[in-house]
Amino acid sequence: MRIRIDFKGCVQHVSYVDSMNAALVAGLTEAGLTSEQVVGEQAYPWTFGMEAFSAPGRKRRVRSVVVSSPHPAFAEVLPRLDAAKVKVRSCNGDVIDGAEARILPCDDLAPGADEIMIGFISPFILPAAKEGKSKTRFHEELPVEEAPAALKAGLDRRAGRELALEIVIDPLTARTDGRKKHLIHIRRFPNGRSMILPGFAAPMTLRGAPEDVRFAYLAGFGAKTRAGNGCPALMS
Repeated sequence: MRIRIDFKGCVQHVSYVDSMNAALVAGLTEAGLTSEQVVGEQAYPWTFGMEAFSAPGRKRRVRSVVVSSPHPAFAEVLPRLDAAKVKVRSCNGDVIDGAEARILPCDDLAPGADEIMIGFISPFILPAAKEGKSKTRFHEELPVEEAPAALKAGLDRRAGRELALEIVIDPLTARTDGRKKHLIHIRRFPNGRSMILPGFAAPMTLRGAPEDVRFAYLAGFGAKTRAGNGCPALMS
């Protein structure tokens, strides 16, 4: 339910997370999932995070990407995923080709784990509360006190039930290590404008029923998880 696509020496140069999403969707649908299961409002919960490094004004150099989902359909398909099918040539200039990549197992939770501490491979995006049909806006600063409830509400919605889960963000840790805003380049539109959203990577602790801790760890946190945001990693 959680794998790493290792690009080895063939580092991928990526400007927009939407490009990696398109490449992964291509691979997942070739492996047996339908487009409706991976894209759109009714898609299964899944997330990914690019392990990359970058320099100002340059594309991110992606060494590997972690793909994660709590859904049983992904558990069936991920072992069949062919890295060579993870590819895209986007109109935004990004070219991704997994022909030389390899699929590796990824970190998993110990059976029965009911408390874990996580960081983030990809920052999470937190929508601000809105009224009616007003345009969705996203927090520019991390609201430490209200973020846990908002993150859990999103997880409950994707699980289709209320999870027995507590999310804790230590205020001091958030101020010193997680308050910094990350600018996430989501996609570029045909008119040349880009969608850039603020995200955060504050470490947090998850406590609760083991199956619900595992669901949260595999599903990801915040908004636009299937677009490559909010993918967690275990912290020692």
